[in-house]
Amino acid sequence: MFLLPLAFSWDTFDRYALPKLLVARVLIAGLVVLWLARLAITRSVVVRRTALDLPLLAFVLSAALSTVFAYNPNVAIFGTYSRYDGLLTLGSYAALFWLAVQTLATPSDARGMVRTLLAGGYAVSAIAILQSITDSLRLGELTPAFGTMGQKNALGALLAMLLPLACWELFAGRSRAGRLLALNAGALIGVALVLTFSRSAWVAGAAGLAIVLVAVQPSRRARFIAVGALAAIAVLGAAAASAAVQAQGVPLQRTDLLALGDRPAVWRDTLQLIASRPLLGYGPDNFGLVFGRFESVDLHQPWDKAHAEILQVAATQGLVGLGAYLWLIAAFVLAFWRGPRGPASYAMLGGWVAYQLVVQVNFTMLAAAFPFWAFTAASVVLMGATREGARANLPRGRLVLGASAIGAVAAVGVGVAGAALPYAADQRVLAAVIDDYSGHSDLALAPAQEARLLAPQESVYATEVGNLAFERQDWALAREAYAEAARLGTFNPGVYRNLALADINLGLTAEAEDAARHAFELDRFDPANRALLAQFGVVP
Repeated sequence: MFLLPLAFSWDTFDRYALPKLLVARVLIAGLVVLWLARLAITRSVVVRRTALDLPLLAFVLSAALSTVFAYNPNVAIFGTYSRYDGLLTLGSYAALFWLAVQTLATPSDARGMVRTLLAGGYAVSAIAILQSITDSLRLGELTPAFGTMGQKNALGALLAMLLPLACWELFAGRSRAGRLLALNAGALIGVALVLTFSRSAWVAGAAGLAIVLVAVQPSRRARFIAVGALAAIAVLGAAAASAAVQAQGVPLQRTDLLALGDRPAVWRDTLQLIASRPLLGYGPDNFGLVFGRFESVDLHQPWDKAHAEILQVAATQGLVGLGAYLWLIAAFVLAFWRGPRGPASYAMLGGWVAYQLVVQVNFTMLAAAFPFWAFTAASVVLMGATREGARANLPRGRLVLGASAIGAVAAVGVGVAGAALPYAADQRVLAAVIDDYSGHSDLALAPAQEARLLAPQESVYATEVGNLAFERQDWALAREAYAEAARLGTFNPGVYRNLALADINLGLTAEAEDAARHAFELDRFDPANRALLAQFGVVP
């Protein structure tokens, strides 16, 4: 759990999201092995139930149903490159939650997991602060912190979730050393949170702290002294980091903090997208493949997410998925309300609400989502929202041991393969990109083709092969690779433009016009797409 937010790779093209996904897969495989080992040792099957089991199962099943009828089934299963928000990842969230609940036998175990997540957040915060300072000095402008998370809102979601937990540890600490550790963790997390410049994370962190303050029972004076100390240290720490940057001549002004950007326009157009396929949506992670058709104003860049989680779920899983999602939210709130509602429960609620507030104006990012589901598992245990299901005793003998061993080997094999193959593929595509940019395009094609073989579901790898062939004017290979990338699913209009140009050079006029139309559908405001379509006598 400690490594989930810290996972990072220097030798893959996707340095941030992919390593975390692969670590999560290995972690899930390890939890399966632990569960099977306990089954073999105790000779019994005990399933711990929670209030979130049914709504979470309904949400995953709705995603599976949407995948069956998806606009692009491949994207619905695997997700797009660097997002990976397909059915497999949604299932991984559910598996991590369920297996973590089975592993956490007592509230003490759950609190240990919370502290492990806090330790990981502490390390991420330290890295993010250093990254913000060094990037600001290098670029000559104040740069948001993102650390190993790869994006400021992903870091903001994680830290906003963890800040109430640090505050709870501060109040609940029984020794001076424990309280100092909690204060240290909360302060560093607070500094990094400020430096994200993520407004949603700021609001979410404040809301989470407010929930904890309502619940904690020590004297009012001690309460406000503790929170005031956290806030003061966070602000002073952020100010010190900013001063260090300013001393090197970097301006501190950020003019974008009060700007709404393009989100309102995206939300408005997303409503039209939802209305076009309201029941089951377009399939997990398919938003970017269809949003261009509904884009009413020039947004100047591809938008592959609705940047509002409720709208994102409705667009990709329809009203069926939205109903399951709202049921899941209601189930957590109801579990809190029916529980003892002690300080620990309020701290869990504070962290959970903080995370939800961030994603409601952004979207689920796996860098923060995997820690969130581990945190949610600890939350339901600490809130007393678990119960032991039916116990099934297993017969003694070698059959149970053998079956458990086979299951454990299979879990390890799937986990290792699910991590090793994508890792190797991304290594090879990075090698291809490096060769191409260094002027050795003749050497780049082989590793790019290897990446395609290792991860045949990934459209970006097919696109890289197409780009290399396009540079060499190998029109047949370029057409084959671009066509495969289009089949696998992409929201990059450049793929379709280059496919059209390859078709033109091969004399495939009808196919070229079809590719040009697809490029125009993805971005009708791009002059290049409009000009290409006009070559076929079509007035955009």
